[in-house]
Amino acid sequence: MIQDIGTFELARLYERQGYYREALDMYLHLDSRETGGEVQAGIRRMAEKVEERGFQTNGEEKISFLFEKWLMLMVLRHRLNNFIKIKKRLS
Repeated sequence: MIQDIGTFELARLYERQGYYREALDMYLHLDSRETGGEVQAGIRRMAEKVEERGFQTNGEEKISFLFEKWLMLMVLRHRLNNFIKIKKRLS
């Protein structure tokens, strides 16, 4: 999924919310597509944060992240159903 929606803004959002592992993955993906000082700086920052935490995430943080992803998928599914209904009406 990261490859589908990988943007610098999303990486920064993950970083601000404390999802350092996800931010690092996003920055690494961006680094493979574009070369930029901001991306490299993000990789260094997130690598330090992830190393500080020892790759440990608490259960509450993981559940929160998974719930956020689930909620986003539910919203997208609802939108898709609406588009399907509109398409049927137009056909």
